Amino acid sequence: MLSNVLGVISILTGLFWLLKPEALKNRVKKKMNRKLMFIVYGFIIVFGFMIIGSVIGTPGLLPKIIGIAGMIIVIKGILMLTRKGSGKITDWLQAKPLLFFRAWALFIIAIGIMLILA
Repeated sequence: MLSNVLGVISILTGLFWLLKPEALKNRVKKKMNRKLMFIVYGFIIVFGFMIIGSVIGTPGLLPKIIGIAGMIIVIKGILMLTRKGSGKITDWLQAKPLLFFRAWALFIIAIGIMLILA
């Protein structure tokens, strides 16, 4: 049940970013204050742990791939909690073209589909 909800959220988010990649790029450009940064990155870390928890004990290769993606999300979220790490990653993302954000949106949609099918 939880994996289906996470899958639908991922697909909807990915579709929005696929249709409007400028929204994601503009969101990255905005500098966040410290309190908002902890809230956003905390949500990202919790989301990653929820993905990992929803695929634990599920047989097959597809859930393992989803679990690895969840671990990557958690690690990136933890790294981004520091101001220095967050600044480097946002600067790197600001330099990327819109095609990169569309490709990222397709990846998010694929993760959502895998979560629904798992």
